[in-house]
Amino acid sequence: MSKPHIKLKLLKTTDGLENVMSGLGTGKGKRDHNRFVYGNLLGYAELQAAYETNWIARKIVDIPADDATREWRTIKCQDADIIRQEEDRLDLRSCVNEALSWSRLFGGSAILPITNQDFERPFNANLIKKGEVQRLMVFDRWDLIPHAINTWDVLADNYLQPEFYTLYQGSQKIHWTHFIRFIGSKLPRRQRVLLQGWGDSELRRCLEDIKDTVSAKDGIAELMQSANLDVITREGLSEELSTDQESAIIARYTLFDQMKSIINTALLDSDEKLDRLTLNMSGIAPVLETFMVWISGAASIPVTRMFGQAAAGLNATGEGDLKNYYDDIRAMQTSRIDRPMARLDAIMVRSALGTMPEDYNYDWNRLFQPNRKEEAEAAKTEAETDVILLDAGVVGRGQVMRRLQSDEVYQYDDEMIERIEQTEDLSLGPVDKPEGENNDDFAL
Repeated sequence: MSKPHIKLKLLKTTDGLENVMSGLGTGKGKRDHNRFVYGNLLGYAELQAAYETNWIARKIVDIPADDATREWRTIKCQDADIIRQEEDRLDLRSCVNEALSWSRLFGGSAILPITNQDFERPFNANLIKKGEVQRLMVFDRWDLIPHAINTWDVLADNYLQPEFYTLYQGSQKIHWTHFIRFIGSKLPRRQRVLLQGWGDSELRRCLEDIKDTVSAKDGIAELMQSANLDVITREGLSEELSTDQESAIIARYTLFDQMKSIINTALLDSDEKLDRLTLNMSGIAPVLETFMVWISGAASIPVTRMFGQAAAGLNATGEGDLKNYYDDIRAMQTSRIDRPMARLDAIMVRSALGTMPEDYNYDWNRLFQPNRKEEAEAAKTEAETDVILLDAGVVGRGQVMRRLQSDEVYQYDDEMIERIEQTEDLSLGPVDKPEGENNDDFAL
């Protein structure tokens, strides 16, 4: 027996709230036609014009770059002082700051070390000799003209990047390995293919909000020009305007306005009445403040840092906002700056020492600067911790002295620290002190 053929009716399903009466969710509502569209990722003219002419755009670009390099870093290795001198000679901090600004403005930038190696051949950092790096040059992404973009070999280091660059208005071909690239805001792969491996501009995403903020400010400035309006009531004015008295009336009140400006006196006839209307602008300031908060959110910069405005609210200091902002800067340092810095260090350290030391490392210095009281309280806590660990036999005097020396609190002779470490045996646990000896004997 054959089974009956059953027709299945496909039901249209939607996610979200639907209301037939109001049209919500049915395609008749106005909100149903909202769509996000792609902005213009190509071109630099508007971005550059905004950066050069608008102080808000300049702050959005420069503030995070300045804060990321403001306290710089602490190099940790035996020859740290020599490496720091090489940093100063090459002006490394300033170059990184500039590269970060252009990457935020245009979506990418690059640093080109000038060495003795052939520009058209792959760069090899292992061949750098002491003092070989002559200087560092910074370019934004639009200064570099790409050639032969690699879109076929996904395993190559230059995937989605060109094999060679030439400089704008130049003819010298430079292999891609010579450039140390700083990438802007991350984009999906499909967009990175169009942008030759570069990222997105941080400023581009804020341009519409900047335009709204500037337009609001300009509108308020225009209103200020008409904040006070003089209204003169005159008997039979409409009849006089219908005759040939129009020019005489215009001349009459032009003279009135001139006299008011020169001698601050309003001269009127007995049948004329003067009223001054004042524009109510009480609700305008909150609108501009709302735009300020909005643009700060778009730029991920606190209002206190962006506009220098005090934090609002009872007992508000703005420290929480700054802490979150500094956390974002630290995330940018570790996720977006450390990689190009590793390539820079491979070149700069060899130029300083002639080789790359195995113990080379660095830490980004903290951005939040404590006051003297907070520094004293932190030093007291560390000293009490050292005393507890010393009493428990967890650490020795030599270890504490080395920490204080590395923190540049005190300076000691390395041979003296080594002699102290040789006399200490932490494997035996706490050492009994001779009678009459107290903790002050090892106070540092």
